[in-house]
Amino acid sequence: MTSTINIATEEKTTIQTVNSPAKVLQNIVQKKITGRLTVADPKDNSIYWRIYFGNGSVNFAHSAVGQKERLEYLLHRYYPKMEMTANNAFKSDYDEICRYWKAGKLSLQEARKILFCLTQEALVQVLALPQAVVHFDKIVGLDPILLSVPLKEVVLPMRGLIAQWQQLYPEISSPFQRFSIKNLEQFALLIRQKIQDVTSIKTLAKVINENPSLYEAAKQLKTDALALAAMLQPLVKAGAVSVSPYQTPKTNNGPIVACIDDSKTVHRNVKLILEAAGYRVLSITEPAKALTALARHKPALVLMDINMPDINGYELSRLLRQSTQLRHVPIVMLTGRDGLVDKLRAKAVGAQDYVTKPFNPDQLLQSVANQINNNQKQQVENIPQVPAMQVAYS
Repeated sequence: MTSTINIATEEKTTIQTVNSPAKVLQNIVQKKITGRLTVADPKDNSIYWRIYFGNGSVNFAHSAVGQKERLEYLLHRYYPKMEMTANNAFKSDYDEICRYWKAGKLSLQEARKILFCLTQEALVQVLALPQAVVHFDKIVGLDPILLSVPLKEVVLPMRGLIAQWQQLYPEISSPFQRFSIKNLEQFALLIRQKIQDVTSIKTLAKVINENPSLYEAAKQLKTDALALAAMLQPLVKAGAVSVSPYQTPKTNNGPIVACIDDSKTVHRNVKLILEAAGYRVLSITEPAKALTALARHKPALVLMDINMPDINGYELSRLLRQSTQLRHVPIVMLTGRDGLVDKLRAKAVGAQDYVTKPFNPDQLLQSVANQINNNQKQQVENIPQVPAMQVAYS
């Protein structure tokens, strides 16, 4: 179930799935909070946007991936006179603009103007999302802080663009998505309805066939990313052009962590945290079927709620400890119950650790890593030693 996040908590880090990114931003502004908000589309976890706040004012907003190609597109589009020199030490778009400013290639006013442009475009993408996974950290991550503007000043002039991007969703949900021609004949037939010039059609087909992001394609074609997206949307809808994530998901061979909980929100949060750290997450929402799934996938660790339908966490832990296949798998209780009696009872049925909701990501990662490492050490220590003579003649 989606809900509106309440950022004003005592937690250093807050993660939630929300049905309105705008409400999250309003909450931060109203409560004058300082920190960094990370926003991702639940349908494409390869793309993240980050917004930095200082006492409720916007300091900067940008993408967490593909910063160089996005910066090159925006500068080429809106500041064509500013040529980026090759910089192998590129760290971030913010650092790059600061580098130009410190080198005297940009005045402070020009640097702020470009940062404002980058921020506006990023917030358009954030606010065009119908739903989002948001991750808030109460940290200050910018140095120096060159921009501090009210959210309304950034967003109000962009309402028309936000609405246009919303109309493109779900066929095209981000300018970072990659495009390729799926059916050339159909592509040519449909694009002729928009472009009459054969040379322009061939140029467009050549660019799209290279599997570029929308930013890259728009820069090569010297056009606006939104205009290009609007042109491609009917072709995507018709199946002539395919859309793929910005980054192809990498094969993950990390340890499997099973999460047994009847809450989909908990599963999303656990996956967001653990998969980013290299773990594979097995989500089990029906506790009664957990034993079969665990026996099949053989996880390195089990996260488990206490309050669950059909069978509670205490009983399920007891069953795991009675299983020949699963008795050695570490169990970490992940629950909202934080009483001493609950913790003692969890330990009595075989749980190695106890993490209370709402949990801090670092706390969860530390618990998972510690229990998996401890269990591996115990397994090595328990390997029976073979007599030397037996090895020599076997």
